[in-house]
Amino acid sequence: MNIRNNKNIYLPYLLASSLIVMLFYSLRSVFSMVTASSAGGREIMGAMLQLSSWICGILSLAILFYVNSFIMKRRKKEFGLYSILGMEKRHICLVMIWEVLFAGAASILCGILFGALSGQLLFLLLLKIVGLPAALQFQIPFGEVAATVVLFGIGFFLLLCYDVVSVCRTDPIALLRSEKEGEREPKTKWAVALLGFLTLGGGYLLALTVQSPSDAVSFFFPAVFLVILGTYCLFVAGSILFLKLLRKNKGFYYQPKNFISISGMLYRMKQNAVGLANICILSTCVLVTLSSTVSLFLGEEDILRVQYPRQMMTSCLIETEKSGPELVEACRRHAQGYGISLQNEVGYASLNYPAGYHDGSFLASSVYSGSVYEVNVIPLDDYNRMMGTQLELSQDETLLAVSQMQVDTDRIWLEGTAYKIRERVEMPSCLGRLSSYPGALAVLPDLSHLERLVQQMEGMDGGRYHLLYYYYYDLSGEAPAEYYATLREDLLGSVPRLLRTETAQTARENFYQIYGSLLFVGIFFICLFMIATVLIIYYKQITEGFDDHGRFRIMRNVGLSDREIRSTINKQVLLVFFLPLGMAVVHIAVAFPVLCKLLLAFNMANQPLFLGCTAGAVLLFGMVYYAVYHKTSKTYYRIVQAK
Repeated sequence: MNIRNNKNIYLPYLLASSLIVMLFYSLRSVFSMVTASSAGGREIMGAMLQLSSWICGILSLAILFYVNSFIMKRRKKEFGLYSILGMEKRHICLVMIWEVLFAGAASILCGILFGALSGQLLFLLLLKIVGLPAALQFQIPFGEVAATVVLFGIGFFLLLCYDVVSVCRTDPIALLRSEKEGEREPKTKWAVALLGFLTLGGGYLLALTVQSPSDAVSFFFPAVFLVILGTYCLFVAGSILFLKLLRKNKGFYYQPKNFISISGMLYRMKQNAVGLANICILSTCVLVTLSSTVSLFLGEEDILRVQYPRQMMTSCLIETEKSGPELVEACRRHAQGYGISLQNEVGYASLNYPAGYHDGSFLASSVYSGSVYEVNVIPLDDYNRMMGTQLELSQDETLLAVSQMQVDTDRIWLEGTAYKIRERVEMPSCLGRLSSYPGALAVLPDLSHLERLVQQMEGMDGGRYHLLYYYYYDLSGEAPAEYYATLREDLLGSVPRLLRTETAQTARENFYQIYGSLLFVGIFFICLFMIATVLIIYYKQITEGFDDHGRFRIMRNVGLSDREIRSTINKQVLLVFFLPLGMAVVHIAVAFPVLCKLLLAFNMANQPLFLGCTAGAVLLFGMVYYAVYHKTSKTYYRIVQAK
């Protein structure tokens, strides 16, 4: 009866909790089906799905606890009335046990049933995204059913314990009057506001000053923490300061619609601020997840072209001057055995390493961090062959090409050896990664200069450096599967220090499995964040509606028209619920540069694509957000206008 009488707060809760259970069970079900299948790449996809499912489960329980706090606020008056009418607290606890039992059992049962129906379709969707064939085969992994029941059973039990303790620690009169307890006018907390400005500014500064992808990985989460802390502080203290400034503007404040909205929000802003900050953070999570995963998935071919400029990629360690020609001859001989010729051949010796840069000097570093760039050193003969040029260098000269860095000097130092920059040249297209990654290409007179650099760097900074020969090529025709299967074994017979034998097609399959899985998991987290956002907005509207009902009834009795009431409501809701969205857009705009560098760590260098995905995510989420606002504002108005 209690659940039925409170259906306006229980039905959305039951629906949302069922959806959350369904999301978790579906993710676990897809994980089970992936690991049990014979699909290629199931190890990678399975690991990502398993980790994501448990993160999803933890976030799901956090959302249930948060929404439960709204429900308990509405129910405390009812529990207080039960106490006044003679029920003991143990009887109230028994009622709560039955309610949680009904709600939990219904949510878990409905979630698993709908998850069982959607799990197979989601499995097929995943295989479609990653480009793997699959057949529809209905199955219910009972191990995942048990895991879902245990996780959410524990979650609802903890909810019950929290509710019981909160009721038992409150006296009946306080329970009865809890709904009528208003907020005192909050004081302007200058210290909290200052902390908010400092932490938000610090987070923004970290995001805007990141120079390399490695720094983006290192500083992204500290920046996120500072932005989250700053967001909460500014919503709690900054919003109160802003409202008080509006109140000081007498020409603006002393108008019926402004007076009611501002005074009402000011007295409850302490409670509102936390909810608004939560909406802002969740909205930012949706925008970041949606834009990043979609751009990675759509940009897979761009990433592949950067990583694999040719169809076949081979490499070996250089021990003698014959190491490179031996690799080339072995690849050609293997292709001839299958009646295939090689095309678009590119071969070059290279020393590739991370190096710090300062005033023209490059010094090797064991890791990519700080102002560290990727340095590639190749001999002049190989550069001329790649570019079709006939450039010449003296023994103390170099050709230089840079990407996403500036070298303003007329000479450079490589591990203390000075080279005069004879000419700034174009980056070879076959060095695709270096073209999109912060770094420099130095062309030295001959191979002996590279060998001397390796000797100078040996043991430096704890790193190990090797001179490699890379040989990339395309095939003239369609090669049989046996060609790829026997390639490495055949080359090992002629090239003892062989390292790499990879194909672009194999890499394409791996890319689709990794980035397709990221997109698939991202869809689940987007749904979870959206559910949390919608719930917070809905319950805030209900809570505000009941709190404002009596106040607006008094205002109607003293002459405020229904039209003025509706105008006031719309203005208040518009101000309250679109402020988090605006702040989320600011967050994503400031974070865009660091997100670009973070995606560069995944070799995603197509910034126009990411910009388009981000703009599309903002537009799509804004439309959904407006639809939720429009619907909940009607609910709020209906509650306020109730007789």
